[in-house]
Amino acid sequence: MMNRALLDGLDFDAYERVVILSPHLDDAALSCGGLLHALQGVSTLVVTLCSGNPPALVGADGSIKAPSRRGHVSPRIRRREDIAAMRSIRAEFVHLSFPDAIYRRSQAGKLIYRNERERWVAPRADDTIYIEELHQLLRRICLDLGSILLVSPMGIGDHVDHQITARVALRLAAAGASLLFYEDFPYVADPASGRGDADGPAQALARLRLAPAERFIVPVDVEGKMRLLGHYASQVPVLFGSDDGMREDIVSHQHDGRPCEFYWRARVPDESNKTKG
Repeated sequence: MMNRALLDGLDFDAYERVVILSPHLDDAALSCGGLLHALQGVSTLVVTLCSGNPPALVGADGSIKAPSRRGHVSPRIRRREDIAAMRSIRAEFVHLSFPDAIYRRSQAGKLIYRNERERWVAPRADDTIYIEELHQLLRRICLDLGSILLVSPMGIGDHVDHQITARVALRLAAAGASLLFYEDFPYVADPASGRGDADGPAQALARLRLAPAERFIVPVDVEGKMRLLGHYASQVPVLFGSDDGMREDIVSHQHDGRPCEFYWRARVPDESNKTKG
């Protein structure tokens, strides 16, 4: 497949703005840090979906408490980190108040995703209300305000929130948005991350019932991306172990010997080309 330089391959003047969907409070910087640097001067909005506090729990005695999940940092801390990161590159951003999958509950009040392993599954039926509300809100943000380029995760690593974002992005594309997928980092660079089975672009697109059409390249300034990701102090140890681990993952994802980010256009496979049984 031919690789094209994204900034040369797309006419950004044709879009009123670029909207980057970030499932969590670091995904846009992790996966699109190079693009965000390159788009300074272009009208760009980063929309983080799962930015909200966990829904409060009401005890039998009427007391209210804020739930927590072991090993997960308070959304308030993570919002502060993301604000600092976005301001450092002068990016416009908005935080939506949906909770992370690990905090979402069914109408019966039970956790939809009960443990760490269940983040790496297909969206559950109990998440349907959240998905529909997210779709309607993003329609208001993304559509009927001029032509936009929508940049969405493709779901590499199979995190449920990334899968949901990609599915909603496809619905927005069907309603008129121009859609580009980004490779979910660090899942694409580290075979042990996400589900831990070296998931990749082809598999992620196949789960969306799509096939690759074009791949675009954005060169990455390693030191610049390191500085950007350094704002997410609570997440670097979890995702990379250390700054050295982060640098290794950034440098390892290359094209022609240069660290890069990759973006994809996708298409519906041509069923007529399949061999009939």
